Amino acid sequence: MAIDPLRHFPGYALRRASNASLSDLSPKLAELDLRVTDASVLLAIKHNPQIKQTEIGRMLSIASANVAPIVGRLDERGLLNRIRVDGRSHGLELTEKGEELAKSAMVIVEAHEASLIAKIPADMRDTFVEILNGLWGDDH
Repeated sequence: MAIDPLRHFPGYALRRASNASLSDLSPKLAELDLRVTDASVLLAIKHNPQIKQTEIGRMLSIASANVAPIVGRLDERGLLNRIRVDGRSHGLELTEKGEELAKSAMVIVEAHEASLIAKIPADMRDTFVEILNGLWGDDH
């Protein structure tokens, strides 16, 4: 049997776990014609009405140049409205269609996350998530 020389490195283990998780979640969201990032943006808007694109980028660690095409795809599907929040800026809100899709996406995400966390011993779950969040840095 071959030995994986990187298995003991935390960054490598995180990447492998992330890849496994996304390969499970992606096809489920694809049934709603959503990419994982699209769903993340959709849910960010749902929970933060009138959020600006720059705020979404910061929240989700998406480069500003990449947020605009995602928002554009969601807008083309009739899932969001742009609301003027000041003289120059627009905030984003979901349309009724967007709300329904966000609700369906959240059901999928919640089921996926429940399946994922069930693999962690119950007494370690809160600590596990806290440690993962700590790896992001102080700005999250």
